[in-house]
Amino acid sequence: MPVRAPAGFARTISSRSVRRPTRAAILAILVALSLGSQPSARGEEIRIDTKDGERLAVVLPAPRRPAPTVMALHGAGGSAERTLRRSGFAEAAAKQGFAALFPEGINGQWNDGREFRRSGVDDVGFLKRLAGELASRGIADPTRLYIAGISNGGMMTFRVLCEASELFAGAGTIIASMPVGAGENCRLKKPVPVVMFNGTADPLVPYEGGEVGFRGERGSVWAVERTAAFLARSNGCGEHSELLLSSGSRADAVKVMKLDWSACTSGQTITLYRLEGGGHQVFGRGRSAFPAILGPGTNQISAPKTIMGAFAAQKMTPQ
Repeated sequence: MPVRAPAGFARTISSRSVRRPTRAAILAILVALSLGSQPSARGEEIRIDTKDGERLAVVLPAPRRPAPTVMALHGAGGSAERTLRRSGFAEAAAKQGFAALFPEGINGQWNDGREFRRSGVDDVGFLKRLAGELASRGIADPTRLYIAGISNGGMMTFRVLCEASELFAGAGTIIASMPVGAGENCRLKKPVPVVMFNGTADPLVPYEGGEVGFRGERGSVWAVERTAAFLARSNGCGEHSELLLSSGSRADAVKVMKLDWSACTSGQTITLYRLEGGGHQVFGRGRSAFPAILGPGTNQISAPKTIMGAFAAQKMTPQ
């Protein structure tokens, strides 16, 4: 029996892909089906008119307003609601007293600056508009606005730092690296602390950099450690240290290494968690998604909780 995609999902797949579905397209359908039966998210919708049409985000305000706030960007083929329900950022943000905003890309995609994604969609402008809307509604403390993203959303996070770092107090990325197109002329307007999570066995976003996707058809990224080192230089950091946090076990062979650029003249650090043997997973989310295809995850460390913990612990300096 053939697998049927959820309503509206086929819009993200070209007619050529429908006739000859790629491994990535089939996997995206399976992921969407596996998440589609969850109950509806409870949040406030924010809708903004843009040159690209009406854009949507879902926000979970904090009990006290204005509050420190995180924007959490979904991966390719994802949505605001599924990311709210399944990524772990909603729970981690609430635990730290943060509001959480989940924006939605057009057709489940972000224009992150990779060569094949270059289009007229102004996602940077959309996210900047959302930042202003959060402040004007009294939801977010504009001096404590953070951004985080998964996969395509993580790459979009790097592009936003290149073009609008002045809006954010910190950033976090999971299974993402700097898109080549975004990094070509990247100049951060101010130092921003960043926490990164990457697996060395990621089959989609190569740790050593290069072509993205199972067939290498989805643009190119820098090597993960080149990305971290670039951000560290932007923050005025010196050499990094490495610390083994976990050597894994027979049941979970992923090793967790922490690379820290902490001696920084700006006081804004860069931290990379290198999951040795880890795949394209949201680490610490529980059961890994299709590990035979995407590579293994681990529950030895939670990426969303660690990122939100770093945001909460940040010592703010005057703007």
